[in-house]
Amino acid sequence: MSHFGLGYISGGGIPGNDAFTKVLLHMDGSNGGTTFTDVAVGGALKTWVPTNAVTSTASAKFGPSSMLTTSGFITTSDHADFTLGSSDFTLDCWIDFNGTTGLANILGQSDSAGGADSQSIIMQRSSLGLLFVLLRDSAGFQSLSATTNFNGSSGFTHFAIVRNGSTGRLYVNGIQEASTSMPNPMWDGTGAWSIGRLGAVTSSPSSFYFDEFRLSVGTARWTSNFTPPSGPYI
Repeated sequence: MSHFGLGYISGGGIPGNDAFTKVLLHMDGSNGGTTFTDVAVGGALKTWVPTNAVTSTASAKFGPSSMLTTSGFITTSDHADFTLGSSDFTLDCWIDFNGTTGLANILGQSDSAGGADSQSIIMQRSSLGLLFVLLRDSAGFQSLSATTNFNGSSGFTHFAIVRNGSTGRLYVNGIQEASTSMPNPMWDGTGAWSIGRLGAVTSSPSSFYFDEFRLSVGTARWTSNFTPPSGPYI
């Protein structure tokens, strides 16, 4: 599989890197690499800075590698591309929990103090192994809670958080596990965005594998149960 410019040009990819795509990280690189290239064609190409995070060829959903965090993460500054407002949006990625258990902050936006005004989306695995997502507006948070237990889980699972109109849904491997009334508009947080921990909050970072992370703004990629993507986005 080869690369050219901003996307894949060889077989195996599927459409999905388009005008709605604000972040797209294939997590491709050599074993132990520390470069995480944003290839989204619909937004500014953001610089993601790693801490205890590398590209690893030990496990990958697509391509040569994924991102392995060891109590680590990658992070980027707040940007207008993260402003969700009242738009439909889709956040999706593949995660391998690498056999770990317990509380872990998976991704999201926050300042280091965990201030509510700095946050918009929070994704976390609880100490019981249940995954939940918090979505914030000016009044507080709405919650999406998965029914699957991910304590000790291994192997890649596809997650999608989708806003379609007034409804938010959480899909696990293409199956809806939760829905909620969406905050309207979504709060425009000011904190850093991280994958592997919650923004700039230092507690409970992850030790997982991540692959094919995408944020799409302006479209609900899925509105009912679906078959997870069979290749990287092109």
